[in-house]
Amino acid sequence: MSYGTAWFTPKILPDSFHSVELVMSPKRIARILAWIGSVVLVAVLVVAIKVVRHRSAKQELANNAATVPDALLHAHNFHWTQMKGDESQWVLKAKDASYAADKTSLVLSGADLSMIAKDGKSFELFAPAALLKLNGNHVSSAVLSGGLVVHYGDFLLTTPEAKFSPDNDQLEASGVVKIQGQGLTVTGIGMSGHPKAELFELLRQVSTEIVPRHKGAASKLS
Repeated sequence: MSYGTAWFTPKILPDSFHSVELVMSPKRIARILAWIGSVVLVAVLVVAIKVVRHRSAKQELANNAATVPDALLHAHNFHWTQMKGDESQWVLKAKDASYAADKTSLVLSGADLSMIAKDGKSFELFAPAALLKLNGNHVSSAVLSGGLVVHYGDFLLTTPEAKFSPDNDQLEASGVVKIQGQGLTVTGIGMSGHPKAELFELLRQVSTEIVPRHKGAASKLS
């Protein structure tokens, strides 16, 4: 009996019914196993290539994510003008600026803050370092450190560090504060000031030295 296929050979079983059983030769079994092995090997290679390409793409994205934001988050010759309507409130400049990854804070070096007081006098503040807290495009506070120098009209104010809150027009310092100008030198501990309103108050251990305008005269302390 023939079944029209080269994969099987008929075998007559020795029973009375002469049943036919399909038996595969060992040679053909070996060929089938070799073919299945080739298919599996190709499939494994395809999966491996896809995995490698996927990892390479992910690695490239990770590398880009690690390098591009650093360039975007750092700036030289930083310049920020805070506006209120059509009016400029203050101008902040810095040699270098570095944003935090979440854009909620900004670190400055060589900070220069300037504004015009109500009496028309210029107010300019210099600080080697500054940490700004941001709310979107708005500066909510600035911690100024490294030795603060403030020029206000004819007066010069110095203190180790201070905090400036633009919304309240408030400048606060907790350390030693010295104010010099117009024949006076005033020192104290702690300060609360409002630059635009032209109000500055030393909080504790305040002493005033009157500096004579002509040489040779004695100074007065109060």
